[in-house]
Amino acid sequence: MPWRSETLWSALARRCVISLGAVMLFLQAPLTFAQSDDWRLEKTDQGIKVYSRVVADSPIRAVKGEVAINTDVDSAVNLLASVERRPSWDEMCVEVYLVASPAADVEQIYVHHDLPWPVKDRDMIMEVKWHRDDESGVATMHGRAITNGVPEYSDRVRVHKSVNSWVITPLAAGGISLAAEMHADPAGPIPAWLLNWLSVEAPITTLQKIKGILEKQVP
Repeated sequence: MPWRSETLWSALARRCVISLGAVMLFLQAPLTFAQSDDWRLEKTDQGIKVYSRVVADSPIRAVKGEVAINTDVDSAVNLLASVERRPSWDEMCVEVYLVASPAADVEQIYVHHDLPWPVKDRDMIMEVKWHRDDESGVATMHGRAITNGVPEYSDRVRVHKSVNSWVITPLAAGGISLAAEMHADPAGPIPAWLLNWLSVEAPITTLQKIKGILEKQVP
């Protein structure tokens, strides 16, 4: 059915689940998870490739997005590691702050995502760890959702299961390759088949934002 002929309710419901899919499947934090080794190419759009693969004991597929960006590794790390700059590429993020730094290279961050009614807002505490390989120049972020650090709010749903990673690789011809891999449980009654479909579109939108920000900084 064409978009213009949808009822107001169906249009709002569609907007809500699309927003939730984008937030839950791209903007959360990581661990290592059991999965198959076979990535399946789902979509290519404006140089961005999105893949998915099966995760053991989960109806939701893991997702990976890749894009080449005309920037350097330091600039990409500065953007993605900055708590204050997160809302510039995470459009649903309305609150973010540092909770604790248990080690020099580890941060625990609170993130609150504002979702359209009638879907409840989601929040999480992310523990992220960055590593830079001196020989190759590759920068990697690994993270995971943790359960302690900030009390839960009655008007928000706390996400407890979320894993992802950023890998920033310098290219011999100049620029970088940015790869993001993620898998998350949105902690709500969203059908897995719909969430898997939405996860193909969400990485494209987010990587487009990141690419746009970084390439505007290039002299």
